[in-house]
Amino acid sequence: MKRIMRVLVSLGLLMILGVACQSTNTPIASVTPESSINWWTSWLAQPVCKPPCWANITPGETSLKDALSILEKIPEITITFKSQDGIDWQFKQPEDGAGTLSAKNGVISFIRVGVSPEKQLNLKEVVTTYGYPDYVKPYDCREGMCSTILIYPESGLFLGVFIRDTGTVDAPEIEILPETIVKSAYFFQPGLENFQKLIAFQDNNLPMEWKGYGEYP
Repeated sequence: MKRIMRVLVSLGLLMILGVACQSTNTPIASVTPESSINWWTSWLAQPVCKPPCWANITPGETSLKDALSILEKIPEITITFKSQDGIDWQFKQPEDGAGTLSAKNGVISFIRVGVSPEKQLNLKEVVTTYGYPDYVKPYDCREGMCSTILIYPESGLFLGVFIRDTGTVDAPEIEILPETIVKSAYFFQPGLENFQKLIAFQDNNLPMEWKGYGEYP
């Protein structure tokens, strides 16, 4: 009987030690801090409002005063300049880029938010959320490259891309692909006529109709 008791006690101790060893060797799940959400991730996946609105600021509607108040409450933004003509800011994570608001008569007229060269936003990612643009417009071609905009006139949105030019200064030839890198997003009062009033993009070249990925014209 004593021998049996000793065996039972030994088995009990082995079970306790086994549980203890198992608990000790069980890996502890590491807690990964939530990465900061860059502006285009939230703009595409969880927008607070739809274009032409960005961050609850709408060209043609939001006052400069209200826009400043909104930006000051966004923790990821550091305002670098403000005047009666507009506001400039940087995102606190430098790789997230910067932005600017333009104002006329105390009301926001134009918003630009730019992506840092250190990060990339592909056109196909924007298309997944907002669909295809209606127009394509190269507006500044030099040294084999073209600054080009892809216009969504009814949404009050256009995208800035920088594409290789295989044509001439007077007759640029560009190729737009799903992997084309978007450099900036612009927000304006909807309507092609309102786009054409934007001085920075006025020239003699009319926007070309979007015909899908590929070469233009």
